[in-house]
Amino acid sequence: MNGSHILDNAALASALADHDVRHLRVSEAKTEWSPLDITTLITTLARHPQPRFREALIPLFLRHPDYSAFVPEKVVSLEPVTAKILCHMYTAAVYLQRLWHGTLGLYLGDFPLLPDYFGQTLPPPDDHYGEAGLRALADLQKQETGYEWLKTYQSVIALFLDQLRLGYGKQAR
Repeated sequence: MNGSHILDNAALASALADHDVRHLRVSEAKTEWSPLDITTLITTLARHPQPRFREALIPLFLRHPDYSAFVPEKVVSLEPVTAKILCHMYTAAVYLQRLWHGTLGLYLGDFPLLPDYFGQTLPPPDDHYGEAGLRALADLQKQETGYEWLKTYQSVIALFLDQLRLGYGKQAR
């Protein structure tokens, strides 16, 4: 990995922190960067080569459900591989939001539910509080990638809830 990529990661972590997603850290100090508009941030995360940055889409949508309005238009404008990643991470956020709705509400207050744009072949988000859909999504992704996605989703939500417990919740709303 070259130095400029590390600086890009530091700037991207800073951009995420500006949107109240603070669990990503890089080894380099915070760098100078220009603020990213939300559609650029979503695209950059979906295209990122490192899974931890792609997975940061999940807490981004959990923290800012209003960003969901940009997703359908973004998906049709992206190359197929990146669009698939965005659909996957967004759909995981939909199910995790339902599954953790009560706990998220303690830290974030009232928030709108993420619309289910891409889960037509999966159980509805309200089925078993999102757990049925999350498990089905993990199984589907495992068939395609061979990777155990349920553990990833659990890890991402645990990191995000830890961030909220540390006090990064309501002050930015």
